Formats: sequence, C-alpha cells, structure tokens
Amino acid sequence: MGLDWLFSPEVRAATDQLGRIALFCLIALLAYEWIWGRGRDGKKTLMDWKMGALCLFFLSLVQRPLLMTAIFLSLMMLVPGYAGALRPLEQQYFWALLPAFVLVDEYLHGRAHLFAHGKRPRNPILKKIQSFYRVAHRPHHQIGGNDGRGELSVTHTYVEHWGWWLSLPNYWFGLVCLYFGLIETFLWGTLVKAVWGMHVHTNWGRSYDLALLNHPNAVVRRAMNALCHVLVFPNQHHQHHSQSRNSASNMTNFIALFDWLLWDTLVIEKERPVVYGWRQTAKEENSALYRFFNTDLSRG
Repeated sequence: MGLDWLFSPEVRAATDQLGRIALFCLIALLAYEWIWGRGRDGKKTLMDWKMGALCLFFLSLVQRPLLMTAIFLSLMMLVPGYAGALRPLEQQYFWALLPAFVLVDEYLHGRAHLFAHGKRPRNPILKKIQSFYRVAHRPHHQIGGNDGRGELSVTHTYVEHWGWWLSLPNYWFGLVCLYFGLIETFLWGTLVKAVWGMHVHTNWGRSYDLALLNHPNAVVRRAMNALCHVLVFPNQHHQHHSQSRNSASNMTNFIALFDWLLWDTLVIEKERPVVYGWRQTAKEENSALYRFFNTDLSRG
C-alpha cells in the first residue's frame, strides 16, 4: 500500500469528516462574531476578509493535499509496505495514543512558533530558515489596518503565508501518523486542536476566561489562573497577537504547559490587549496576494 492507502475509504472518510466539522465550527463562530458586531468600526477590514478567503482556498485545495501526497510518497519510498501498519495498535490503545498525539503535535507546533518569534541564531543556515519562518508567519499577525482598531477574529486561525502550512513539523507528524494507520488518532487529535485554535482566536469581546480571572470570588480566580497554566484560553492567545511585549509570549494554541514549564513564555493578563497586530511596513502589504506569496527573506 501507499497511494492506495492515501485514497482508501478509511483515510478519505477521516479527512472529509475533519473538514466538515472544522468548517461547521468556523461558520458558527463567524456567525457569533457577526451577530455581536465584532467586525464593526474597523475591527475587521476588507483585507482581513480577503486574506481569510485566499488562505482557506489554498489550504483546502492546494497546501493540505500537496503536503499529504508528498509525505505519503516519501514514506512509500522510505518504508514501503508499512502504510496502515499501526491500525491494529490504534484499535487496542486509542485512548493512550490520542493524548500522546496531541502533546507531541502541540509541542512541535509551539517549538516552531517559538523559533519564528525568537532571537536571531548565529548559524547562517538557521538564520535563513528563521527568516523564512518569519516571512511565512507575518500574515498571521497582520490584523486590520494601521489605525490600531483591528481586532483578532476566528478567520485569523488559518491566515498564514503559503510556506507556513508546508513547513510546520506538527503537520508532517500528523500525516506520518495517518500514513501508518492512526486514523482515529489523527482525526480526533487534529480536530480537538483545530476547534480549540478557532476558539482562542475568536473575538469574544470580554471572554469567559477574563470574567473568571476577575471574578469576585478568590477561589474562582485562583482556579482559573491554575487552568491557564495547563490550557491556553482566549485572552492568552489574544495577548500573543497584541502590539506589546506579550506578542513574544504564549506560543501554543492549546497546551499551556509548554509555555509554562519549558520556555518561560507563559503570560496571563486580566485585561484585553489595547492594540492588536503588526504594523504594515511596506505599501506592497496592502495586497493580499503579496502577503500570501511574498518570499523576500530580507523582511524576515
């Protein structure tokens, strides 16, 4: 098996189900933002909508299928005959494999994200790689215009440069697991992360975590603060998208333990960010196509 496994009914059903549920959640959260006016008064601009549509189109129809095919073909050449080999193991140990998958996936994502935001490495090769990651990640932090009114939205969950989705190691990891037969693990692990990621990017206004962090009852405040050391809640990720020193903090989307215990990048604030996003530094960035396709590493 190889490409036969890629197009097998089991794999296609899992990837189709993942896409349907993720799309439903995206539409539901967009409806919430629209009903409560979270995109009015410059909070969300036409450019935000253009980037959301462009990135969703390429992610669904180009990047994910391309990456999936490339990884399956590579593994078919490197380890022929092992496509789907771990399917029996998953059927026996699914509930142990699922949290392990999520933890590894989240660590790989957070570590690459930290590298993109980190200090310049001395090694010239690593410096070039980091420049690419920075250019690829920049569109994700460009919110609204330069007027400071833009706010984070659920559509920013998947807004990235074309190279970001193809170069993140956690995407490779997930598809390698899928190749070896961990279908349900891949489906539910990826889905949990995707839905939680949408939820932390959504413009909730004053989100529930802020209400609990500022609750009059001290026990409730401490309990919520403790939970923020384990999981990422909306205001933690909104702080990452702020124009402040907190933009170099809270590198994960789901598991806060890595920020807290490994990287010392955990920040828990009790108010919303004042200003979001990164300022546009070139007139070319007024184009969605430029933001998505730009490969000028001198800007990284």
